[in-house]
Amino acid sequence: MRQYSAPALEKGIDVVELLAGAHAPMGLSEIAAALKRSKSEMFRVLRVLEARGYIERPLPSDRYRLTNKLFVTGLRQPPVAELLDVAYPEMRHLAAAIRQSCHLSVLSGERMITVARVEGPAEVSFMLRVGYGVSVALSASGRVYLASLAEAERKRWLARLHAKGLASRLALIRRRGYELAPSPVVAGVTDISFPLVDTDGAVVACLAAPLVRRHGEKQDRAALLAAMHAAAGRISAGLRAAPGQAARA
Repeated sequence: MRQYSAPALEKGIDVVELLAGAHAPMGLSEIAAALKRSKSEMFRVLRVLEARGYIERPLPSDRYRLTNKLFVTGLRQPPVAELLDVAYPEMRHLAAAIRQSCHLSVLSGERMITVARVEGPAEVSFMLRVGYGVSVALSASGRVYLASLAEAERKRWLARLHAKGLASRLALIRRRGYELAPSPVVAGVTDISFPLVDTDGAVVACLAAPLVRRHGEKQDRAALLAAMHAAAGRISAGLRAAPGQAARA
């Protein structure tokens, strides 16, 4: 039961959530109608959000869209910033070694969100944009995350998601320690993902590579898996040795 109310704050959050789900920028009248508010009260909220940099109007339009300020602010959280500091050098080394792009994903709600990426050196590769999100059950990294959870928590997720065949897939991932499966989004791309764990053995993120099969280039799948396994191990070791981990111990 709600005990407190902050109407102005709630209006601002409503606008942010509305624009986050919009497929195109929205005008003042559209926003007011969607939120069942008057245009005058929405005008004030929009101007404050714009002045603070959370939304913008791409010129010459007078329609609003989200900026990436919320996302960037989230990346400044100590655990995430620490993860990126440790992971980026290893990701650059990995991308050069396997000649493919790679990225990091973390859980947000029921989606895995890309928080970092490194482009591979080959002329043709596939790369996710930072901020991209996909259902935890559909994502290779999402399934790795779920498979790495303690049994009780994993069962709660399975009951919540109701995804056909997910339990058996997670059991396979737990046995081999990684996921390797066709991309649920792009034909011809194979996703590989490994978990990154902290001092307590809890999964904090996943390291993934969307593999592109290029004509005339032999792809050594065993070598790719070995390189990714080693990189994930080094990142996890770096997280366990990070100052923030010592402070939390």
